[in-house]
Amino acid sequence: MTATDASTPTTPLAINADPVIKRRIGAVAARVALLAPVVAIYLIFFVWPVVSVLLRSLSPEGKFDAAAPVLDFTNYQQLFVDDFLLRIEWRTVLLAINSTLLTVLLGFPTAYFISRLSKRTAGLLLLLILVPFWVSIVVRLFAVTSILSPNGIVNQLSLALGLGETSLLYTQAGTLVGTVMYLLPYMILVLYAGMTSVDDNLVLAARTLGASSVRTFFTVYLPMVRGSIVSGALLVFILGLSFFLVPAILGGPQEQTISVYIQQQIDVYQWGIASAMGILLLVATIICYVGVVKVAGSFQPGGIGSSQAKGVSTSLPFRWSPWMAVSAVVTFITVMFLVIPVLFVFPLAVGETGTVVFPPRGFTLRWFAEVFTSQTWLGPIMQSIIVAVGTAVLSVGMALILARVTSRMTSTTGKALIGGLAFAPIVTPAILLAIGMFDVQLKLGLTGSVIGLILAHTIIAAPLSYALIVAAMSAADRGIESAAWTLGASRTRAFWTIVVRGIMPSVIGAFAIAFVTSWDEVVLALFIQTGPTKTLPVTIYKYLESGIVPTVPAVASLLVLVVVVIVVVRSVTSRTTNRRGPAEPSAR
Repeated sequence: MTATDASTPTTPLAINADPVIKRRIGAVAARVALLAPVVAIYLIFFVWPVVSVLLRSLSPEGKFDAAAPVLDFTNYQQLFVDDFLLRIEWRTVLLAINSTLLTVLLGFPTAYFISRLSKRTAGLLLLLILVPFWVSIVVRLFAVTSILSPNGIVNQLSLALGLGETSLLYTQAGTLVGTVMYLLPYMILVLYAGMTSVDDNLVLAARTLGASSVRTFFTVYLPMVRGSIVSGALLVFILGLSFFLVPAILGGPQEQTISVYIQQQIDVYQWGIASAMGILLLVATIICYVGVVKVAGSFQPGGIGSSQAKGVSTSLPFRWSPWMAVSAVVTFITVMFLVIPVLFVFPLAVGETGTVVFPPRGFTLRWFAEVFTSQTWLGPIMQSIIVAVGTAVLSVGMALILARVTSRMTSTTGKALIGGLAFAPIVTPAILLAIGMFDVQLKLGLTGSVIGLILAHTIIAAPLSYALIVAAMSAADRGIESAAWTLGASRTRAFWTIVVRGIMPSVIGAFAIAFVTSWDEVVLALFIQTGPTKTLPVTIYKYLESGIVPTVPAVASLLVLVVVVIVVVRSVTSRTTNRRGPAEPSAR
């Protein structure tokens, strides 16, 4: 044997090493190729906008020059020394705190009462809470504006009772009412999920051992749901801290919050202070988000999926008590508080007068006819449909790619990085993302275009689609896909025909949630839509700012009816599926 021969290993390991390495390199390359377009979209339309706002905040004039970068913290100093800015910041924090406290006070008894009811009754009450939750926020804001206005039912009732004139519109109280109305369903859903996971046997054991109902509640039950309370409170506080629409519509010029002030400053091209405020809001949001993760162990975006009505435990049956009676009263108030504004739009849509008044005068359906014949409304409706469909398609595509990559990954760090990137837009304040997106799309020449709006909406819709699809794909049986490979199917064909088809209900749900997210989005569209044709929510928002015309309640009524029809169809379909499920085994 020569020296050359001795230096050349001929073991099976050496022979097979090359193909194994090539296979691994090929797998990594395939993942990189899949992720590349998704990462590019996130970098351009999420990371770049946030970085752009950060760089602008470090310049006193709010301008960033790459040739001569400036590092100046004057804008941030003003946030903590300027009395006017401090009042705005304190007003924002106070609104978030008060909203959180009220949602806990209303949400806890409501969630507790529903969790103790039978499955059918609990499902009905949850439906009454979720229908207003799914109705467009601008529709609910229009209803609240009409109720709280000087001509609204609150003022009329106050005058009838001899309490004098009461107008809550453009007041701190009105802003608080609108904010609580929007945030309350989030709190109820979080608390309900926690309460239905409580082991009732522990409560029953405490009572059996002689503990009173009050002691059992405070020493056994409350500690088991404490995590849900803190998690829900932090989530609501995050949303309330960065909320824009409610303060902008119900607050008025004297009740500015950080988000409203940022929008006003950008309108006059004062980017410096506005950008610094946006970054301050982002930092506060991240701190609260870390708190949610610490308490709950993970972050689940609110409103995803359906809350199942599990009903009362057979070991701990429903019993009336003073606390249960109070909970029932609070539940009734909560449901009415959420449902009445949604129902209020219908009578306003059939009045004969050219202005919106309550009670309506006369009866007519011509405002509904005008919605379907006037370009004032047909244009925005078509614009919203096109943007929503484009957003849903792109969001589902990105979600499938992200879910596919993460489901095949073994690295926990890699999964965490992808998950963090996917969900980052959700925890970013909408107003910060809006001004950053406007800045970037202005540079790219995309402002006012349908493509620009689709890409912007995809950034906030794709994470929700990903949450649904990754959960379904992780639970799917991988053995079926492996069997398809063994039988000669290509990886692409096996993925589409086996994996995607197997999780099709989740894919359809991901499409629907992305569509609804885009359809209802206002803040991004308000900044980016510079053309004459706006999306439907922005059009309604503009009327809320300038003055209500009778076609606005007509449009609002149609949007509510669409949600009701979808909910009814979904409920009937679910019941039919549940009835067929148990029947099939017995037939065999």
